Amino acid sequence: MTKIHLDEIQSTNTWLLEALADGQPLVDRTVVWTKRQTAGRGQVGNTWEAEPDKNISFSVLLRPSFLHPREQFVISELTALSVCETVALMTPKPVKIKWPNDIYVGDDKLAGILIENSLQGMTICHSVIGVGINVNQERWVGNAPNPTSLKLVLGEELDPEEVLDMVTQRIGMYYRMLEQDKEKATAEIHNWFCQRLYRSNGFHPYVDAQTGESFEARLQGVDHTGHLHLLPADGGERAYGFKEVRFVLPCGVTKE
Repeated sequence: MTKIHLDEIQSTNTWLLEALADGQPLVDRTVVWTKRQTAGRGQVGNTWEAEPDKNISFSVLLRPSFLHPREQFVISELTALSVCETVALMTPKPVKIKWPNDIYVGDDKLAGILIENSLQGMTICHSVIGVGINVNQERWVGNAPNPTSLKLVLGEELDPEEVLDMVTQRIGMYYRMLEQDKEKATAEIHNWFCQRLYRSNGFHPYVDAQTGESFEARLQGVDHTGHLHLLPADGGERAYGFKEVRFVLPCGVTKE
């Protein structure tokens, strides 16, 4: 992968999107990274807090023209899987993917992912994959209810750039699998993604974001379009799109 290091930037995703809009000749698999992201963006207007020089924020440019727009969720799956598996190699603690693509160690959030796809006709023109990983941060000044970091999990500091390289190598590996045999790789990535899902066993509390209803349900899985399937205790399977259901965490807060 081609790496571009920025000393300080508001958002690596924004930088890449603006560079593409300006016509810069960025190649497939370009990685833009920084240890000083001052205005990181999360899903749907949320922000991502990252203490300078303590963490890693990066974005990867992919040009998956071989994918149909209806297949775009596999990009989210392979990214979440890459971060999750990298962290799982470092710790015996449970590392899971909280739907759709947050990375949790136990019930605490370690990493967030924001993917912005540009569609052109029946193909994906480009995908900008933004990833923020808490590496050495120990305190948060914002209102994040359940953050953690690799240092808090492992009890030692890590080199953020080494973490970057480990994750992007895995992203590259899964992406090459898709290029070589899309149908087979899509099925395998989806299966591995579902095996890593947070709350994959037992009943857990949720809130329907549209009705405000609180209910307990068993996670049935995620389909290829990215919808979460839950089976409430009283029966009747439900499918939810992003932001349509909230997880109630052990600390009592709800998270989309």
